[in-house]
Amino acid sequence: MAVAMGDAPGEEAARRSTDRLALALEEAGFDVGQEFPALHHAVGRRGAAVVRIGDISPAVADRLSEVLAGQALAGK
Repeated sequence: MAVAMGDAPGEEAARRSTDRLALALEEAGFDVGQEFPALHHAVGRRGAAVVRIGDISPAVADRLSEVLAGQALAGK
């Protein structure tokens, strides 16, 4: 039996995490609607709530890796 959206354990946490990720990406200068159009929360195949990022272009992946590496070097 499939788990419907709204019923999966952790779905609310996944929704909040998706929102937080979108805001963080925007603060880092990304256009979330254009560069991460598939970003959303969902119920995965095993019934667990997940955050789906989707496919991103190599250029966006490079920018994201630069942001993450910069944060790691800054000790955040």
